[in-house]
Amino acid sequence: MNAGAVRERAADLPESAYRTMALVLRVGLATALVLLVGALAAYLAEAPSRGWSAGMVNPSLDYLSLPGLVGGLAAGSPIAILTLGVFALVATPVLRVLSGLYFFERNGERSLAALVTTVFLLLLFGLFVLGPLVR
Repeated sequence: MNAGAVRERAADLPESAYRTMALVLRVGLATALVLLVGALAAYLAEAPSRGWSAGMVNPSLDYLSLPGLVGGLAAGSPIAILTLGVFALVATPVLRVLSGLYFFERNGERSLAALVTTVFLLLLFGLFVLGPLVR
């Protein structure tokens, strides 16, 4: 199937599919921004003199596991809230890809669904294989 045919078939999706996918991006971005801005303000208010020194370890490392994040959120740690905001920001495009996969599968767009599945697998590879290597 050539690119023109793929574009024509994609136009067959109902308008509600595009609205839903756009809503996923808007809600995800708004959630992430609220979390990040609020947590950054709380962090700066809590410890205005605390800065990054040459030997300082990244404070969010304690919150990269589920138990650490839940414990930090329960304690009201601004760094845990910042970490949750970053997670929300990363999850937004992943959810957008999943919503695209849902709509393409639902409408019988097999080639587009296969393409979106490939994108989803690459996102997962980057998050869970390459991401830990960078840390």
